[in-house]
Amino acid sequence: MSVADNQLASLYCLVVEDDAFARDLLVTTLKSLGVKDVLTAASGSAAFEAMNVSKRKIDVVLADIRMPSGNGLQLLKALRSGVIKTMRLDATFLLVTAFPSAGAVKIASSLDANGFIVKPFVPEKLETSLLKARRTVFPAIPSRYAEVTVPAEL
Repeated sequence: MSVADNQLASLYCLVVEDDAFARDLLVTTLKSLGVKDVLTAASGSAAFEAMNVSKRKIDVVLADIRMPSGNGLQLLKALRSGVIKTMRLDATFLLVTAFPSAGAVKIASSLDANGFIVKPFVPEKLETSLLKARRTVFPAIPSRYAEVTVPAEL
């Protein structure tokens, strides 16, 4: 077991992706990197629900930016603002996208996203991004995010 495997094995991850193939690929890749517990959701609203009923706090969220029924930036804002009462405000949050726009990057930065994963990705890049994101911790200040505008459509 590598150092990365030891760091990733205990993580509880949530993969939020509307495309079933991409969702399965993310889950398979995370498990190949040593992550044992992965929860999935097909939309931001389904992820919101999953986080609200989870018995265990989620360590890492990997969420697609563009999804119907709640996009990744809306989910990030809800998490950082403290709307999801059962989750840590400072949970690691990585946005997944095939089309990183300057506007989305700016909003994500304002909401203290921990990083981005650009599709298509390779396992090594996902591992590097995940480990780097876990080292980036932001202070949890919910009021900071109230003024950030997140469009419903990206």
